[in-house]
Amino acid sequence: ALASKINSNLEDQIPGISRGIIKKSGSGVNGIYNQDLSPYSILIEVGGQYNQINEVNNTLSILAKAILRHLEGDI
Repeated sequence: ALASKINSNLEDQIPGISRGIIKKSGSGVNGIYNQDLSPYSILIEVGGQYNQINEVNNTLSILAKAILRHLEGDI
């Protein structure tokens, strides 16, 4: 639910910025990635091998605003 709220806020700010939420599943994959250590733990990946550092930094700024809005209770 937390990931969905943050993702929705990202998409509200800039449509198409996110590739969405990808839940891992299948043989040999538990999809947890230490997220079982806290009920409010999520894994967020930003950028990829073809992104420039300024693109990643711009995205991180927008992501930070989305997380802050969540923490402040605005979403």
